[in-house]
Amino acid sequence: MAATRPLDEDRNVSETPAVFDVDEADFPTRVLERSAEVPVVVDFWAEWCGPCRTLGPALEAAVTARGGTVELAKVDVDRNQSVAQAYRVQGIPAVFGFRDGRVVASFTGAVPPDRIESFLDELVPTEADRLVTEARVLPPQAAQAQLRQALDLDPTHREAAIGLAELIVEASPDEALELVRGFRPDPAAEAVATRAQLAAGADGDVEELRTAVDEGRADGATRCALGRALAGQGHYDEAIDVLLSAAELGGDGREPAREQLVALFNLLGEDDDRVRRARPRLARALF
Repeated sequence: MAATRPLDEDRNVSETPAVFDVDEADFPTRVLERSAEVPVVVDFWAEWCGPCRTLGPALEAAVTARGGTVELAKVDVDRNQSVAQAYRVQGIPAVFGFRDGRVVASFTGAVPPDRIESFLDELVPTEADRLVTEARVLPPQAAQAQLRQALDLDPTHREAAIGLAELIVEASPDEALELVRGFRPDPAAEAVATRAQLAAGADGDVEELRTAVDEGRADGATRCALGRALAGQGHYDEAIDVLLSAAELGGDGREPAREQLVALFNLLGEDDDRVRRARPRLARALF
C-alpha cells in the first residue's frame, strides 16, 4: 500500500442511505453490526488511486440500484490504515462483502460492471434465502410451508432442504431422507438421514411396548423395538436406556440394540454426555 498522503480534512462527502463513508471509529457499528441486518460491501480506496476512481462510481451505482438490499461503506485507506491493515489490504481498490460480521466474498482491482453485479448477486440474499430466514422464527407448520416455498424457488437450497427435513423427519422419514440425499455427507444432512432411518424403523405402539417392559414381560427383541420407536420419536434419553437394557439381556435383541445405539451415538456426537455415559455400559453388555 502506498504511503499516507495529506488530504483535505474538510473534503465534503456525498452520502446516501445505501452509500456512505466509514472510519475506524464507526466501522464496527456501520459495517460489522449492520451486516447482521443487511449485507454491507466495503470499498477500500484512496484519492490518488486511478482504478478507484473507475470502480467507485460503478460500484456505487450498482449498490444504489439494489434499492436497499445491500449497502456500500467506503473506507479511505490513507485516513484509516488500521482498518485496512486488519483486513490485510495490500492493493486497492479492494472490495469486501460482509454478512453477519464477517467477510464472505472479495475482489481486488477495477472490474467490469458484470463482475460487480455477479459479486452482489452472491452477497445479497435471494428470495429463497429470505423465506428460510423468516421460517426460523415461525411455528413448525408455518415454517414447513415457508421452506417448501423456498424450495419451489430454489430446489438446490441447502438450508431450506435440510431445515424442512428436520421438521418432517419423524412424520415423513422417507421424504426427509429424499430431501437431504443430495447434500450428504454434510454433517447436518447425515444427522437427518440417521433420524429418518430411526423413524422408519420405529414399528410398534410405544405405550404398549413400554407397558410390556414395565411389567417385566419384554424380552430383548421387545426392548429393542421400544428403543427404536422412542428414538424415531426423538426421545433419545429413554431410547438409550431401553436399548442398553436390550443389549444387556442378550439373545436376539442384542445385535439390533447395538446397531441402534451406534446410530444414536453417531447422531448425538461423541461429546454428548449421554453417549459418554452409555459407551462403558454397552461395552460391558457386549463383552
